[in-house]
Amino acid sequence: MSLENLTLGTEIRDAREGAGFTVAKIAEITRIRESVIKDIESDNFLSCGGNAYARGHIRTIAKIVKLNPDLLIEKFAQATGDFDRPMIDLLEESSVVKVRAPRPQLSYKNLASIAAGVVALLIAVPAVISLFPSNKTSTVAPSSQVAAPSTADKNSQVVATKTTGVSLVVTGISGKSWIGIQDASGAQVFSGSIKVGESKSFGDDQLLQVTIGNAAAVSLNVNGQEIGTPGGVGEVVHLSFTPDNSNNG
Repeated sequence: MSLENLTLGTEIRDAREGAGFTVAKIAEITRIRESVIKDIESDNFLSCGGNAYARGHIRTIAKIVKLNPDLLIEKFAQATGDFDRPMIDLLEESSVVKVRAPRPQLSYKNLASIAAGVVALLIAVPAVISLFPSNKTSTVAPSSQVAAPSTADKNSQVVATKTTGVSLVVTGISGKSWIGIQDASGAQVFSGSIKVGESKSFGDDQLLQVTIGNAAAVSLNVNGQEIGTPGGVGEVVHLSFTPDNSNNG
């Protein structure tokens, strides 16, 4: 039977047995429960706790048994019908992040009213200003005029402005990991994957809430400080960063 005709679970099981691994050994290496691995090999993903977790488990097992994780994820999508869904939806589905509150929508009527108001102001303001003649006269200082001495202390030191807000740089270092990032209001800042060698930067004035689906695959830099890898292979971590570099994960 060709690999194209194998189900996802059968392909994983055959690769595991061909590599000489028992289910118990895979569980020991990946820290995924034996019952969950057996269910995946039977194409039953309910015990994974959600499709987002199932994808993470499949990628982790694929690396151990030398299978292409991206091809397995394609088979998973075909089996479950999860095609082209935003990553934040997968995180919410698995209760990894809080469900976002819907944002109020402006109607076309309201938008048209706002636009009309702006245009009216642009027309009215110059007209009103033109009613008041300007009494200002420009004066050109003579070239012989001596500039007044500066009252600033020449020995004063420039004080550096303290940087406010929190900054985060996520760099892919191993395999692929999905991340979801929300700001202090709970609004989605980013949802997607980080590949090896890829870096993405994020910032907020108060707080960044970070969820990482494969913690061993990325390295973090928070407020200019390298904190490294936040977790193990296939581990889902929840982190919160503030301007003082606190982590409430």
